[in-house]
Amino acid sequence: MALLYGFESLKDLASKRVTEIGAGLVNTAITQSVQEHNRQMGALMALLAKPVTEFKVTYRTPTAARLQGLDEFGRARPIKTLGKYDVSFPIQSGGAAWGSTRIMREKMTVQEANDATAALISADMRWMRDHALAAIFNNSTWTFNDDEHGALTIKGPANGDSDVYLVMTGADSGSTDDHFKAQAAAIADATNPFSADYTELTEHPENGGEAVALVASDLKSSIEGLSNYVPVSDPNIQLASTRNQLVGNLGVSLPGKLIGYVDKVWICEWKAMPSNYYAMVTTQGEPPLGMRQHGEASLQGFARVAERNDHPFYESQWERHAGFGAWNRVGVLVRRIGNAAYAIPTNYSSPMP
Repeated sequence: MALLYGFESLKDLASKRVTEIGAGLVNTAITQSVQEHNRQMGALMALLAKPVTEFKVTYRTPTAARLQGLDEFGRARPIKTLGKYDVSFPIQSGGAAWGSTRIMREKMTVQEANDATAALISADMRWMRDHALAAIFNNSTWTFNDDEHGALTIKGPANGDSDVYLVMTGADSGSTDDHFKAQAAAIADATNPFSADYTELTEHPENGGEAVALVASDLKSSIEGLSNYVPVSDPNIQLASTRNQLVGNLGVSLPGKLIGYVDKVWICEWKAMPSNYYAMVTTQGEPPLGMRQHGEASLQGFARVAERNDHPFYESQWERHAGFGAWNRVGVLVRRIGNAAYAIPTNYSSPMP
């Protein structure tokens, strides 16, 4: 297995036993690897979630306004400068542990310590990914029983309920909206959803920058078959001058692989996306989710929290405390392909364990 960030300085010692080079060096490598993991998770999550420590907030939305006509004796009437709706966030806990016996620890190599750390980091990454996706796919409210604040109503993205949102079409008042879409037809030139979804997402002033569709792997071939699809150039191939070439770049961290561009939308294949689904977000403005953490810095991020030495057994305990709920409810658009009715993908219902 490849070495983690913190273990790179020990690559020439990978086959050595930890007891030979000193546990201190390996503990430092583990700490640096986890710190880098938390940094990378923060960068990736920035596209989807805003860190919060509050259990409930009022999300302030833009409001359309025009100057009032006045004469020389006139005085403008005060107006409301912001719209609003309430959102709440859960906070859940996940853990992982690594264990061994005294003999196993004495024989452990640097490479094995690296591999054990990588397994723990992978477990955290998958837990965070799945909980964020569950919040994105959630088209109904659910109740989280908070130990400190009681029952909290957790909302998902815009689902046609009573919350209203401003659109940039000259309208003076907001309206309800539904960002959960579905189509029975496969993606093809005659049934290409990206242009309409781009318009639906970018009509809201909360969203800005470029639009990115995080697509399931099984949608890749049909998307690549669209007549106006432009692939990401292979740096090893010089394309003919008669063919459109994609020369722009996003400049943001993505959770998958950027593969192309169609109808003003960047296409990113994310292997974790459930079959026949994609989620479209924008690179600037307000992210769709809030990621709640405890206010205490020591309780944030993925961290080793305890060790247990009960001869001949040893355990290392790791924890993450976080939860996801809607923040900017119109900040994401989800589409299901192959069925005319939207449904939450299997294994992504909220609340997730």
